[in-house]
Amino acid sequence: MDRQYDGQWHITLAPYIWLPTVHGTFQYTVPNLPRRAGGTELFNFQTTPSNYVSKLNSAAMGALDIRQGNFDVFGDYIYTNATANAGETAVIGGPLDRRQVRLNLNTSARITPRIWEAAAGYTVARGHDADLSIFLGLRQTPINLSLGYNASITDRRGSFAANGTVVASTQTNDVITGLRGKAFFGDGHIFVPYYIDIGTSTGVNNQTWEGMTGAGYAFNHGQSLVFTYRTLNYFSFPPNVAVQKFNMSGPLFGYTFNI
Repeated sequence: MDRQYDGQWHITLAPYIWLPTVHGTFQYTVPNLPRRAGGTELFNFQTTPSNYVSKLNSAAMGALDIRQGNFDVFGDYIYTNATANAGETAVIGGPLDRRQVRLNLNTSARITPRIWEAAAGYTVARGHDADLSIFLGLRQTPINLSLGYNASITDRRGSFAANGTVVASTQTNDVITGLRGKAFFGDGHIFVPYYIDIGTSTGVNNQTWEGMTGAGYAFNHGQSLVFTYRTLNYFSFPPNVAVQKFNMSGPLFGYTFNI
């Protein structure tokens, strides 16, 4: 910790692998169908790393930190080229409605192809074994979704089948503020990193928060290995937006080295 605050410039790069489980609540406006008007319906979506890692064509994840004394700027960037799918069955219409529409749905979602975050911070408390910084920054997250539906309608007059695709896209630009730092234990090699932020949107109205903590091991040469659990959450979207809730949570493995 004393080396980090020696007044010199310190630039660190941390490539990492994050394997989150993705949860979401989305709404789609189903087009008008014969003998049945369309409508907006909510659907839940969930996919795990086992569903999308095999479909991962390329990916890049990394964090950059530039520090001099108590001041620092840092950034985080995620790029993935993958899709994931989830099936859902829904019924439009109540139990007494003889014109119920049964939808067999297949939702395909890009796993947030680009997330970037940039912030500036200041250390408000530190000692030989721990520090605490506050920061202010911006995070951008695009969420692109497509829904392929197969609708079957059955009533007294017979049955009808239809299919199609509905596309929805939401991009959030959030101002974030939060706390971060680390605490060393024992002989100074083992440490616990921590990070938490909250944010609100500058475009599409929403709220967001992110948290991360875990354990790390610092080597004598200044590099370190980290294993953490990270969660990123979006909620409080307007009722007319396709995305209503979005969560990515899972383990993260990283390695930090000096440039």
